[in-house]
Amino acid sequence: MKCVHCENEWKINEKNSATMTKCPFCGENPQVREDQQSFENSKDALAAIYKKFGADVLLGEKLKSYFPDFMPSASKSIKKLVNSVYDSGASKILKQNLNSSQEDKERAVKIAIRNLTEDFVALEIAENIIFEFINALGWQIAIPASEPTETEKKLAEAEKKAAEAEKKAAKAEEAARKTTEEAAKKVSSTQSPSQANAPSSNSYISSLNAISSNFVHIKGGTFMMGSPANEPDRNENETQHQVTVSSFYMCNFTVTQKEYQEIVGNNPSNFKGDNLPVEQVSWFDAIEYCNKLSQKEGLTPAYKIKGTTVKWKRKVNGYRLPTEAEWEYACRAGTTTAYNTGSNFNDDTGWCKENSGITTHPVGQKLANSYGLFDMHGNVWEWCWDWHGLYPSRAKIDPTGDFVGTYRVHRGGSWGNSAEDTRSAARGCSYPDGRADRLGFRVVRP
Repeated sequence: MKCVHCENEWKINEKNSATMTKCPFCGENPQVREDQQSFENSKDALAAIYKKFGADVLLGEKLKSYFPDFMPSASKSIKKLVNSVYDSGASKILKQNLNSSQEDKERAVKIAIRNLTEDFVALEIAENIIFEFINALGWQIAIPASEPTETEKKLAEAEKKAAEAEKKAAKAEEAARKTTEEAAKKVSSTQSPSQANAPSSNSYISSLNAISSNFVHIKGGTFMMGSPANEPDRNENETQHQVTVSSFYMCNFTVTQKEYQEIVGNNPSNFKGDNLPVEQVSWFDAIEYCNKLSQKEGLTPAYKIKGTTVKWKRKVNGYRLPTEAEWEYACRAGTTTAYNTGSNFNDDTGWCKENSGITTHPVGQKLANSYGLFDMHGNVWEWCWDWHGLYPSRAKIDPTGDFVGTYRVHRGGSWGNSAEDTRSAARGCSYPDGRADRLGFRVVRP
């Protein structure tokens, strides 16, 4: 027998080899090096998960790169990761869904991922493995930012107090901005609706402390997301649940073709016009636009993009897409009816199939909601950050949607949809690389 610790060899009776637990030279168990064996077992278990889900991937080398030299602490982390999957029953669900529908498989993967992020001791490493896990399955992925630690919460509280102090110092500047806006309103009252509401050519060229007047401050709050069971034309995926969102800024117009051309350098739209909403843009196109706009203004881009993998950096100041919850909260503007103009769609509500003439229209021609946002009902669908999935049953704070999925959410309906598809709670979704002349977007800022 050869000891795995001191590498000394000696002869031993085969009958007793299985019970040999102490090396005569070093005193350690000659057959098992605990940290290495734990690592190997964990590696095999993870590889088994991959294989059982139909992914022809071996994880040995990748895991070794995450955990060099078989460190005991690392091997315990891997063991915890594996146990969190198996103990939760996620492996059983994976097995059960081998030949099931795509939706069922996605749900099984989500359960496994949730266990990793909730129970794993080294979150950064867990996220790396999750990336490998989902990429091995061939999914396009987006992992939302992790929940803040207690230290991060304390720092956030300190930042909040500092921000409050800055707000007090900025009151004079805010008052001056409001005076300018009132003057602009008086001028716009003599213009046609399209002239008065059309965004200026430099609508996005602003700084954090002098944000464009085309951005509305949406004060955070709590609301019931989804639709009540008695709302006409509602869909089953609109289950009502309580949601709390933090404050943010949202542009009061969808991105126009002129703005998109200035930032990206091309105009993919089917219906052409400077102040028409840009369309024929995919979710990935919208993400790229947000980053390029942030870079142009000297802000930190909100998204880390690597191929089709997109990670949202939630603590930065760059432009981004709204979450589905933020979008509905902003659209409702405090209302609980099917539309922010009331229980029924009317000609002032927005543009839909019944009144659009089967085309898009310049932004800002219909009435704004009480938050000052235009075209939340119709004209073009608006991409959101979230993967499309079932709503949770419990209350949520700043939800960001499912971890993985097949379709990205878009909201608001369009010129080519019926009025009921433009309701505040109505949900749409498409492949993230899909483009259509009904699909556009608007941007938000923290």
